[in-house]
Amino acid sequence: MAHAGKSKEGARSAKGRTGPDAAARPPFLARLRDNTAGNVAVITAAAFIPLVCLIGSGVDISRAYAAQSRLQVACDAASLAGRRAMSNGEVDQTVRDEVTKFFNFNFPQGSFQTAAFTPTTAKGQDISVVVTAQTTIPTSIMKLFGFGTLPISATCNAKQDFVNTDILLVLDVTGSMDQSIGGTKKIASLRTAVLALYDELKPVQDKLAAQGLRLRYGIVPYSTNVNVGKIVKAQNANYIVSDNWTYQSRTPRYRHREYGVTKEYCDTKGGSWRNEDGTANDRCTWYNKDSSGTRSDWFYEPVSIDVSGYVTGNSTAVPTRDIGTTENVKWAGCIEERQTVSTIVPSTNLTIPSGAKDLDIDLIPSDNTSRWAPFWPEVEYNPDGSGDRLTAYCPAEAKRLTVMTRSEMDTYVKSLSPTGNTYLDSGLIWGARFISPKGIFKSNAEALPCNSTDAGNSVSYCSMPVARFLIFMTDGEMVTSRSNYTLYGAEQWDKRVTGGWTSESDQDNRHMQRTKMMCNAVKGMNVSVWTIAFGTSLTDTLRDCASSTSQASTSANQAELIAKFVEIGKNIGSLRLTQ
Repeated sequence: MAHAGKSKEGARSAKGRTGPDAAARPPFLARLRDNTAGNVAVITAAAFIPLVCLIGSGVDISRAYAAQSRLQVACDAASLAGRRAMSNGEVDQTVRDEVTKFFNFNFPQGSFQTAAFTPTTAKGQDISVVVTAQTTIPTSIMKLFGFGTLPISATCNAKQDFVNTDILLVLDVTGSMDQSIGGTKKIASLRTAVLALYDELKPVQDKLAAQGLRLRYGIVPYSTNVNVGKIVKAQNANYIVSDNWTYQSRTPRYRHREYGVTKEYCDTKGGSWRNEDGTANDRCTWYNKDSSGTRSDWFYEPVSIDVSGYVTGNSTAVPTRDIGTTENVKWAGCIEERQTVSTIVPSTNLTIPSGAKDLDIDLIPSDNTSRWAPFWPEVEYNPDGSGDRLTAYCPAEAKRLTVMTRSEMDTYVKSLSPTGNTYLDSGLIWGARFISPKGIFKSNAEALPCNSTDAGNSVSYCSMPVARFLIFMTDGEMVTSRSNYTLYGAEQWDKRVTGGWTSESDQDNRHMQRTKMMCNAVKGMNVSVWTIAFGTSLTDTLRDCASSTSQASTSANQAELIAKFVEIGKNIGSLRLTQ
């Protein structure tokens, strides 16, 4: 009995133990944490799930990234194709079809198991083509965690940078261009180089024409003068002097003679008195412009001459060197520059003085100080009384900006012939006037619509801006003349640039400073300027005149000149992605 009772008590004690040993025992989770026996398997099992998720996500994301990259390549190609197909600046079905064709070629439907999609095509700013594509790619591992697909997309924008291009060629046609380099005359090399530029840009010109846009060429041949007068007059007859202009010329001198007069009387006439035998034979001879006398010879002096008939282009009779005879002449088209100042010297800054109307590119003529006068070599004479006319040169007529065929360009450059001295400023002044959208050749509106017949220079055409380029080429440094008849008159006597004759080197330096002013002004009109020294060294003036150092160069021979014109053509025309 006693044994049985003891067992029963022990059982109760084991079931409900409340002693010190029971209180010191840690909870189950703590014991599990502290017990390292067999715990690695549990930890590995717990980490397996996120590890699989991470690796699987990397695989799926890598596939999505590859698909995204390929989608972007296809988008870029499609947008370029669409922009090429764009006509008149609109996104039509032809453009959309071209975009879809190129997109599907570079990213066929179902590539990377992507869902079917259709790229969207729209017109962006500056008549660009904007293409957008969105689709999804299925996942392999991530779908186990609720991500069945990943989105991918691409957006691209293509535009043409060569739209509405105006190119103004300012070309040296001075006498030295008749010299040869490597057996070829420089003028012949220039003709070939200009045609090479045209050929390089012909594909661009054709694409623009197909889209209703335009590429135009203008040409200003320069030497001692520029032949622009008839072009200016055709623009507005009021821009050319049409009444009187003062030339270094001559007027008829008439002889008067009286007999039987005293010396005192003769002195009042400013004449020459001669005492003959007998008072009645005393005679006085004097000369003046009174046509009642006997025609003798000429007074050489500045003369105001009526130009109203001459500027019409009709034949105008002028006296020859022989008394009493005349010859008929016509205006060739060269000009005398409008009013200027004589204060411009090498130390003058590049700001154009207010009184230098000849350098004011956009000034609209309103009186004879701001108009251009006809260049009239047949009435200009050397003031020394020799009876010799001043040496004068008038190059080929300039060409206003216009769309030209290759045949037209070829015919034009063949008309260029070497003549005269090097007045660099004359070419740049008129190159600037020909390309400016604000001066005498501006269009009737800043923005011209597509297919406009307005030949003027506009800020935009067919909703696209106009890019402007000026190529300034010379084969030598500034060489002016003191005694030739130029666009600034006879410089030694008219003194319009010098103010007072000093030397030809001083005159050259003054004209060079004007050249620098014009370079600065042209670049300020947002015109990209290229300069080329042909068969001569590249001066600091030419280097600084270019829009960048890479746009100033020298060409030693015909091959290099052609290569340079081709290079310029490649830089002018381009098609690129904008995004």
